[in-house]
Amino acid sequence: MKKLTHLIALLLAWCSGPAFAADFPDKPVTMVVPFTAGGSSDAITRIVAKELSRKWNQPVIVENRAGGNTVIATAYVAKAKADGHTVLYNSFAWITNQFLVKELPYKPTDLAPVTLLGRYPLALFVQGDLPVKNLAEFIDYAKKSNRPLTFGNAGVGSSMHLAALEFTNQTGLKTISVPYKGSIAALNDVMGGQIDAIFEGEVFRPHTETGRVKALFVGQPDRMPGWALPSAVEAGLPKFNMASWFGLMVPGETPAAIREKLATDVTEVLRQPDVRERLRVLGLLAEGMSSAQYGVYLEAERIKLGAFVARNRAELQQ
Repeated sequence: MKKLTHLIALLLAWCSGPAFAADFPDKPVTMVVPFTAGGSSDAITRIVAKELSRKWNQPVIVENRAGGNTVIATAYVAKAKADGHTVLYNSFAWITNQFLVKELPYKPTDLAPVTLLGRYPLALFVQGDLPVKNLAEFIDYAKKSNRPLTFGNAGVGSSMHLAALEFTNQTGLKTISVPYKGSIAALNDVMGGQIDAIFEGEVFRPHTETGRVKALFVGQPDRMPGWALPSAVEAGLPKFNMASWFGLMVPGETPAAIREKLATDVTEVLRQPDVRERLRVLGLLAEGMSSAQYGVYLEAERIKLGAFVARNRAELQQ
């Protein structure tokens, strides 16, 4: 009798899942961003949130919970109700934290994949008053300097941090990592002369027009669309290929049908030409995919980033 009752419950849950997803969302949705307001991640999320709100005819609230290199926001969403109405904007750090933080307040299985928002190529930005015009001159300047270069980042294990570390490995320069709660604070210190450089996305491109910072190259084999900035190959670092990425996750027990509804709706938003262009200006090359595909993508990134951390653990734990 118990087995029959359990079987009936499972069948009811299976049958009701798609119907429940069809009605989703039936109340406001909160998108939790693990970074401070005003940065690229915040801006990207607000564009997507606004379009989803129109599509669903429901409010989509963006909530910033910065700190702990994304751990605070991730733990918050992991403990939220698993009904799809609380969504995490996740990044590179969601994986690197698994290798670098000894006691995370959540397990990786406490969250489930929704979709990949897109890739976020990283460019090298340096102080505007440095006497350099390109990467070769910057490297020459650094070698002649009597001090290590200071690179800002959004936290230990962030994409900005790993890009700077890979840059150090490939150039042989002496550098010091300076962690911040977000990239805006790091940029302000580059412009103010407190640190030398950061790796960030095209979102910081407008600041190059003021002369307070200079962009030297984008860290991938090809140029960014619409930006005449040298690629890593053109700049003289043919093996340098570092890009971040951003996606969405929900509490681990969220029904698969709801996750797929989220993935489908977000992907439709990302395919809108005007949305793609607004995101491109912020440095994001929009993607979109099914929740299953994003799960495969995350596993591939976990393997790749785990190997990177293993090779550079001493430097990452300094």
